[in-house]
Amino acid sequence: MSPQWVLRLGYFLAFTMLSLMVREYYLPSPDENESGTGTLIINYISLVSAIGAAVIASMVAGQFSKGESPHRIWVLFSVGLWLWVAGEVSVMDYSFFPADNISPDFEMVDVFWLLGYLFLGLSLFLQLLAAYGVKHRRRIYLFYVGMVAFAVLVAAGLTILIRNQNPEGDSWLFLFVTLLYPVLDVFEGGTALWLSFLFARGQWSRPWWGLILFAITDGIDAFYWSGGYNLVPVSFQNILDFVSLITYPSSYMIAGLALLSNFFILRYGMNSGLLTVPKKKTLSNLGKG
Repeated sequence: MSPQWVLRLGYFLAFTMLSLMVREYYLPSPDENESGTGTLIINYISLVSAIGAAVIASMVAGQFSKGESPHRIWVLFSVGLWLWVAGEVSVMDYSFFPADNISPDFEMVDVFWLLGYLFLGLSLFLQLLAAYGVKHRRRIYLFYVGMVAFAVLVAAGLTILIRNQNPEGDSWLFLFVTLLYPVLDVFEGGTALWLSFLFARGQWSRPWWGLILFAITDGIDAFYWSGGYNLVPVSFQNILDFVSLITYPSSYMIAGLALLSNFFILRYGMNSGLLTVPKKKTLSNLGKG
């Protein structure tokens, strides 16, 4: 099967899984409601999407030699995704990892998520370093550390603000971690967008696009836990729930499919059928715009 057909099959499977999630969200059977099967199906789709993205990221990293800069970049990227896979498993099965519930407000899944952000952030750091050159290492390092510190301060400030308005609500730690996720998403997603412009929205920027969608999902989650749902009508709450439901696995799917395309290009080059050759100017088309 050609790389193009494999990618088409991937798009079809992604569309099918998202359609199944929509069906389970809007039209669950009475038996599924009672047994919780619908929720389990949705969780498994997210897990499969995460595993697929992590596997393909590892395959991309394997296309480079250990001494090459891209190898380090994509190894860190794949490690970050594998940590998020562990987080997905932790959410689905609390008994899978020992001492899963570290505390009521900070669980093992939070450890996996935050470590995943760390490795993805390091991958972005190395990507920026490769784009700008070693001579800008200090500037990029200061940018990275400064943005992480800024993200922590923003999350802490929002936490204090919400706690002051509702002292009897969720704990400080729970709110801080919940708010930190979308702030980190914006930081890493914004950096990914900048990389996209550096690569002229090219092939190698696309795996980072999935990070941007996580900002939507985590932002909605933070909006809910901070009490924002109390400020909007139920109809709008349902819209937010649906958007969050779709964008979450879509983030993994977009990253995975983009990585799969890159893997085929690295492995097969022009024979992959995924690269376009620019047209050469000829006497017959020199006057064409």
